[in-house]
This record gives sequence, structure tokens and C-alpha cells, in this order.
Amino acid sequence: MSTLDHEAFFIDGSWRQAEGADHFDVISPRSEQRIGRVPAASRADIDAAVAAARKAFDEGEWPRLTPAERADYLTRLADGLGKRQAELAELITEELGCPLFLSQVYQAVAPVMSFNYAAEVGRSLQTAEVRISDLSPLAASSAGGSIIPMAGASLVVKEPVGVVASFPAYNFALAAIGQKVGPALVAGCTVVVKVTEPNPLATFVVGEVCAEIGLPPGVLNIVAARPAESEYLVRHPGVDMVSFTGSHVVGAKIAAACGELIRPCLLELGGKSAAIVLEDAKLEDVLPVLIGTSVGTNSGQSCVAQTRLLVPESQYDTYAEALAEGFASLKVGDPMDADTVVGPLITAAHRDRVEHYVDLARKEGATIATGGRRPPHLDRGWFYEPTLITNADNDMRVSREEIFGPVASLIPHRGEDDAVRIANDSELGLAGSVFTKDTEHGFEIARRVRTGTFSVNTFAADLGSPFGGYKKSGLGREHGPYAVQEYLVTKTISIDPSQELPESVTAGVPRGTGPGAR
Repeated sequence: MSTLDHEAFFIDGSWRQAEGADHFDVISPRSEQRIGRVPAASRADIDAAVAAARKAFDEGEWPRLTPAERADYLTRLADGLGKRQAELAELITEELGCPLFLSQVYQAVAPVMSFNYAAEVGRSLQTAEVRISDLSPLAASSAGGSIIPMAGASLVVKEPVGVVASFPAYNFALAAIGQKVGPALVAGCTVVVKVTEPNPLATFVVGEVCAEIGLPPGVLNIVAARPAESEYLVRHPGVDMVSFTGSHVVGAKIAAACGELIRPCLLELGGKSAAIVLEDAKLEDVLPVLIGTSVGTNSGQSCVAQTRLLVPESQYDTYAEALAEGFASLKVGDPMDADTVVGPLITAAHRDRVEHYVDLARKEGATIATGGRRPPHLDRGWFYEPTLITNADNDMRVSREEIFGPVASLIPHRGEDDAVRIANDSELGLAGSVFTKDTEHGFEIARRVRTGTFSVNTFAADLGSPFGGYKKSGLGREHGPYAVQEYLVTKTISIDPSQELPESVTAGVPRGTGPGAR
């Protein structure tokens, strides 16, 4: 492919030349060749992007449109991206290194789906409710005083939170744009997206489509930035909320900054998910899922990867042999090839990090049953073999810390209580799974494991349902109709309870229910 060099950011509805000369070179993980360039924002660029979003929110039409009107723009944005899916799939594979098949069936499709989904939510979104209540029966029949009466008459409205700074993660960068930006936009917010550093090119295409469809200026702005300028965006006085996907280490710093500023944040952070295999599960049914969800998706660069494989102690050797054979059978190679399963890691530095963890496993006494090296037949690209660590326990660093590569630990358990204990013995709680012939019992196990997403006899993140984590895996939820609620704030507008709410205010607005409602 020819190089894609950008000199401008998408700000205020058009391409605005970057203030400085600093830039990011985009290097293909499969070829180690430069495939593009984007500018790196100065503080002045961040100020311009936030100012555009601020003006669009404070003075523009966007938050004053109905959710259905905003939904029409999102549908057009989805259509524009849909027309470029083939181009985007190849671009994503080139700059990320994931197999082309994954780019074709998910990476380039997910933003189209997410924008369309957010649009459908917007067309039925209720942002107002009439509440007429009398709580005196709940207060020993006291009518209360004139300042705090036990009766009430209010209009409760949900309004957009304001300007959102959005930070997607590199592993599903374009998919995260739809996942994060779609709900924010349909809620009435305006957004500044800070693109991922190693693979920003596909996200810049979103700006091109926004210009094509005539999205109002300032509603969506796209910049690239180094860590210092990214922190400046997080703390910017013109920002009302931060949405971030990434490691829990960086997420903790963002949470601290937002806590200091009393600013809401939505954090989708890391995972160290456990797949629990019970004794009654069939090896032939479980094996493909364990392989696919641990190292076989995006080279293990997935926050929901099932990287702690908990199998019965009595069957440990059987699973170890079968998994090692399965891991070794996966083709590692050029992600543009149709039969490649495991492509390269995102950067040379990240591959070094993965190698460091495998070395730690050896030092801690574990065994590398298969993998644990760079493929000898590939002399270019940041490849690493699917790696199974056996003789592992849950106290090893490789079993406790997110590696984000094609590496999984095989850990024995002594029955389901022990398996649940091991699964919960983690500071992270993003995802997990259980495998058993008794599906109903699988749901009982699911209720005992402290994670935000859990599957029975498979692993699948339901994109129409809430997604997020427990513990250090994050705050808030994405996906499904719930995602839009994260970008809304609630306001109560009351009158004297002896008076009637104006008919123009209550027309077509649903009436609230619950204790004391009348």
C-alpha cells in the first residue's frame, strides 16, 4: 500500500493544520515498514479541538436536536463507513497486524453496527419523565413542611453530560470509535477523540466520512497526542467527561485526575480472565474455545482473553497435551494470508514485554509447554509464537498480570469451589467462562465469579448487552442501550405540589412509577 501521510487534525468540521512539526510514524507490524504519518498535537491543537467541541455543545444545534434527529446523522455515518469496509479492513490489518479475516468480519464491521445500534436506541430514547408522588404514607402520614413537603410534582429530564474526551485502545481502535462515540453523540454530547498512537490511520477515515455527510462542525473532533498532551486533554477545563479503554494502570491515573476534578469517567480496563473447566466437560468441545479465546484472537491482544485456563487436577496432563498441540497448530504468519491465525504484535516494544513475561514464568518455575519464542521462519515483523505455560499456579506474575499477547497459563483446580476461588483471586474482573455439561449449573457458577461479563460453554461478548468490569477492570458500562445512559445526567424540575405541571411540559411524556407515585 502507498503511505498515508496526514498533516492536519479533524477539528470543527474540517481538516486543521497541526500547530507544530512533531509527528508519529505509523509502522506496519508485519513488515516493519513505514506506512503513514500523523501529526502529534501540541497543547494549542488540544485547545482548538476542545474549543470546537465546547462551542458545538454550548452554542450549536447538536444537543438541542431530538435524539431521533441525531440518530439520522449516525445512520449516515454508518453508511459512509460501510461503503469503505473493504478498504478499512486492509488498512486495519496493515497498521494493527490482526488477521485480515478478523478485520473483515469484525474490525471494519463493528463501527458500522455500533453507529447503527446507537441510532436505533436514539429513535426510542426517553429523556423525560413526569413524577407525581405523595410519600406521606411512608413517613407515618406526615405531610411534611412547606420547605420539604412529602408530596411532589416534578419533571425529570436527562441531558447530555457535555464535552467528552474519548480514548480508544489500539487492539480494536476503529471498533471502539463506534462503541464509545456512537452513544455519546446520540445522547447529545460532543466529542474529542484522541486516536491510538501506533495505529491511528483507520480512525482518521472517520473524520473524512464526517466531512462527507455534513456532521455539524465541532460535534466530533479527532487528534493524535503524546502522553503529556493526552493528560492535558483529560484535565482540560473544557472537558466534562472522559471515556477511556486501556490498561488499569493508566486507567487509575485517569480516575485519580477525574476524581480530583469531580469529573465523571467511563473506564473499560484490563482483564485476566479465567476459563473454568469442570470435570464433566468434554475435552473435544472445550478445546477449540480455549484456544480461540486465549491466544487465537488478535494474537491474544484482547482485554477479554481467557488467559487463565483452570482445569481439573485429575485431567491436567490430558489438557496440557491437547492444548500444547492445539497452540502449536495455529499458523503464525502474514496477517494478509487467509489461513493465518496469529499475526504480529502491535510494536517491537510490546513483543519485548511479552517475552519478558515468558522469561519470568521460566524463572518462577513454570514450564513452557509450547511456543515461548519468535518464529524462526519469520525474519521480519513482530511475531511471537502462541505460548502455553504449564506447571503454573495463580500466584505467578504471568497468572496475575495482563500480558496482552498470545500467552496463557494452565492452572489445576481441585473442584468447582477451588476453581471459583482461583478465578476470583485477581484484582481484575472483566470477563470469564465456565464449561460444563450442565448449562443450568453453569449459570450458578457464573453468579459466583466476580466479573462483568461471563459465558457458559463458550465465550462471547454480547454486543447488545452491557459490557464492563468489576474491581480494577473499570467503571461504567458500554454496549447495549445502557451505554447511552452513561453520557446523560439527570435533572429534576419541580413546582409546588399543589399546582399542576403545565400541559405543554407533560404532553407525550411518560409518567413515573414506584413507591409513592400517584
